Parts: sequence; structure tokens; C-alpha cells
Amino acid sequence: MKSGVSEKSGGSKTKLNVKKKQSTPIRSIFCLKNKSNLKEIEKREDCFILDFNPDDSLRKLPVSNKSNADSADISIVAETGQVACRDFPHSRDNCAKYPFNKTNHENYCRLCYCFVCDTAAPCYLWAGSSGHCHAMNNEAWKLQRKTSKMVREMMQDICKADLSKAKRMGK
Repeated sequence: MKSGVSEKSGGSKTKLNVKKKQSTPIRSIFCLKNKSNLKEIEKREDCFILDFNPDDSLRKLPVSNKSNADSADISIVAETGQVACRDFPHSRDNCAKYPFNKTNHENYCRLCYCFVCDTAAPCYLWAGSSGHCHAMNNEAWKLQRKTSKMVREMMQDICKADLSKAKRMGK
């Protein structure tokens, strides 16, 4: 019920009672049939029903029955989502497929990049005893990375200047 005051032309006031439309607390609930639109629905709906098991997409990992003295008390048997050092571009020293301290540094996965050159691995200076495959995030390699970036930028500036000059000369 909504009340208000109305003034008659004679100056007397009359209280008015106006009925306010009541909204129902019952509303429809959305039912999601598959995982394809889950993120979009989560943003749009406060409450919804999943008509599937969200854990069906777990990556099943091989379970080892080996009794190893070095093993931890906890074993990972499944995972969800993406792993940054495995599923996204990363410098070689952060590679999950070829751990830096356990594998040959010249090995690389399809997402590895050169820390120094900032290009996909292998770069043109990748291999060898002082190759970029050994680069990691420390001061010596950071200095090489900074120097490499400055040289690349200078070369780009020279190329742009040459191109500009050629255009002015009508070539």
C-alpha cells in the first residue's frame, strides 16, 4: 500500500491510499546443459543449475604405484584448468615439459621462447656452450637481453630510415 497526500483546491489535505504492485519472489532458474557457455552464464546469472558434471573435464594423470623414498606424502591424480609454464608461452628456463635443471638446455617445447631475443625457440644463437638456450632470469642474461633489445630497435630505426629515404627518392 502506498500513501500520499493530495491538496484540494480549498486548501484542505486528504490522505490517499494507492495500491502498489507486489512483485513475486518466484523467478525462473536457468539450466545449463553443457560447459561451452559456462563463463558467460556465470557473469549473467546469479543462480543456475548445471545439467552436467563439471568434474568430467578433469585430466586424469597416471598414478604410480612405485614406492619411492624421495616421493612426497601427497600425489596429484587429476588437474583442471591450464598451467602457466606448460600451456602458455614461457622462457626456456621456466618450461614445465623440459625442466631446466633436469634436461638438456637445448631441448624446448612448442611454447618456449628465447629469454634474450624474445623470439620463439630456437633463436639463431640458441645452441652451444654460450647459447641462448642457457639463458635464465639473472643479471648477466638480463644485460644481454637489454643489449639485444637495443640492437633490434637500432636496426628497426635504420630500416625505417632507409625505407623513408627510398620513398623520397621515388624508388
